[in-house]
Amino acid sequence: MTSLSGEKVQPPVEKVAPGIWCVPTVVPDSPIGWTQTYLLESDDGPYLIDTGWNHERAWADLSAGLVECGTSVSEIRGIIVTHHHPDHLGLVGRVRDASGCWVGMHDADTELVKRHRELLADDPEVFDQDTQVKLLEAGAGQCDVDDVVAAGKGVVMPMPALPDRSLDSSTLRLGDRVVELVHTPGHTPGPLCLRIDGRLLTGDHLLKTISSHVGLYGFEAPDGDPLGDFFGSLRLLTGAEPSEVLPAHRGRFHGVDARVAELLGHHEERLEELQKALAEGPLTPWALCQAMTWNRPWDELPRMMLRAALAETMAHVRHLELLGVVTVAVGTPTQVRLT
Repeated sequence: MTSLSGEKVQPPVEKVAPGIWCVPTVVPDSPIGWTQTYLLESDDGPYLIDTGWNHERAWADLSAGLVECGTSVSEIRGIIVTHHHPDHLGLVGRVRDASGCWVGMHDADTELVKRHRELLADDPEVFDQDTQVKLLEAGAGQCDVDDVVAAGKGVVMPMPALPDRSLDSSTLRLGDRVVELVHTPGHTPGPLCLRIDGRLLTGDHLLKTISSHVGLYGFEAPDGDPLGDFFGSLRLLTGAEPSEVLPAHRGRFHGVDARVAELLGHHEERLEELQKALAEGPLTPWALCQAMTWNRPWDELPRMMLRAALAETMAHVRHLELLGVVTVAVGTPTQVRLT
């Protein structure tokens, strides 16, 4: 939703289908704006899909939104978390404390939450330190490193809550409702999409106007191919058009197959950009970041987003490396060249 001035305005609580409500919750100080959590009504009580960021304003949005849906936080029977990111998992602990509900997520992302909790307990600055190391290895200058780390310190990341139920591709019964879960790795190792009554709830995996972030992070699967996983997961959703797609960000939409084709084409263009840049000789990952097309010029990207930009660039590099197209010489700085 956009105001007359062009500013993004958080949409209202809305009943989007029989027994399914959309409850937007704010993501403070983020260009994403808000997370669309969903309430699923059933004959044994309400269930949540995601919860929003762990922040008082988001908690107020969720609490008031559930009342508008005719229920309350204390009535929640269970939570399906589409993936471990804090704008989806963040309020899980508070909802569970208020209601006694169960919390389910895919094991691949639960393992990451366990790892993050261990790291944060040992050293609250661990992620800032990792950012510094990764940017220097990529060839970033010290001024850029300092700017990115300083920007990240403005984001408060409370200790994430642990889910207590394991979910995977399967059929789940929630009272009289039947939910088909589909494991769609790429954005993280363990995202889940949900088919409910002919509709598809996609979390961050499939979005209407933006491409889901797919990055290579050492804390997740350092030897994996997240972009290749993402391609496969996109194709998993094709060939069975739902009546509507309900994502976690931006608007609802129709046409899964067409949107998947757009996204596959988008990433193929980014892969071609990297190869074109490398045709003139080896480059550092930081230089490759600046050769990629982003949603705004490189110098205008928020400093806090540059770590994610590097991770996304490296996911593309890893995919090309596994295809035998490029060779990566790890060092400080790392060098990438065409094979």
